[in-house]
Amino acid sequence: MIEYKSELKKILLVDELDHLEGQLKTIAQFISEKDLANFFIDSIYLKAVIQHIIDDHWLQHKNTGIEVQFDRFVKKFLNAELKPLLFLHSYFLSSNIEGMHTAIKVLTEIEKFLSIFIRSKSAAFQKMFLQISLLRMSDLYELEHQLNSAEKKNEGDARLSLYRSFDVLDEIFELEYLLNEVPEINQKERLYEGAGAGVQSSYATTVLALRYLNLAKGSRFVDLGSGYGRIGLVVGLMRPDLQFTGYEFVKERVEIANKASAHFSLDKHVHFVAQDLSDPNFKIPDAEAYYIFDSFTEGSYAVIMAKLQEISLHRRVTVVTKGNAKLWMKNKFWSEPQEFSDGNLCFFRSRARPVV
Repeated sequence: MIEYKSELKKILLVDELDHLEGQLKTIAQFISEKDLANFFIDSIYLKAVIQHIIDDHWLQHKNTGIEVQFDRFVKKFLNAELKPLLFLHSYFLSSNIEGMHTAIKVLTEIEKFLSIFIRSKSAAFQKMFLQISLLRMSDLYELEHQLNSAEKKNEGDARLSLYRSFDVLDEIFELEYLLNEVPEINQKERLYEGAGAGVQSSYATTVLALRYLNLAKGSRFVDLGSGYGRIGLVVGLMRPDLQFTGYEFVKERVEIANKASAHFSLDKHVHFVAQDLSDPNFKIPDAEAYYIFDSFTEGSYAVIMAKLQEISLHRRVTVVTKGNAKLWMKNKFWSEPQEFSDGNLCFFRSRARPVV
């Protein structure tokens, strides 16, 4: 077995990309499953951090007009964004801005190669790989959250963003976004009827929400508007002790999500159901946590909110909102929100005392 940290450091020092595929094939053959997942996630994280360094370097030069000495400039990242990558500190201190641009190309090729390699493996291997990857991602998203929440962050500084960095996991989940998959859309229900990653909550939102919800074993988690199933698949892999149900208006998306759930043997506790949530006859099931993306019309929100408020009268619940969905939660039924990502992700807890 080989150790991924030393291999990643070696790869970043290559001048030519011609032999990169051969190096990656050797690594993939002789690395452990756990190290392969960490190699993959660290490579993607490193790419995001390097882009962040490049952006910040450009901003500093633009604001001061003075040539920035890279070895001094990069030191401020060593105990912050680069803290999880201690083994690469010497590489950064001896590099330069041109080296950062070359590293971006190398890391892009690593991501492409490993994505294809993982998809060639068995479902059991993929499941284990994803579970390890998501745990690593949870720590990295928490670091991003802490760094961007720090009061000392200057307004003019570039901010680290991992928001879409790990979207490549969709390829392993086989969430194949279909173009024009809905010939006739019911506009009273959905605003985002098109296909693509844009109708999905990011992995950042999903993992951070699950981390801070800290749900008790056996809790029920309901996604009201589950898209292609990212939320449920992540919940199923990271918390197999939870019961998850996702409701989605577009049946083609439900089919894709349920196929992925079955592929990873999550279908005993992760289910997706085709449902018009604005239907007044639909009863939202009791749960400990509900998730809502901002994907509904005003009429649909009014119906859904009334049902959630009714539930909150007889049990304590938490509603997690993404984007503008939070605007519907600011009333007497709900506490002041716990906010993340500048309010893009919010937790609202039921205010009223449940009826016994």
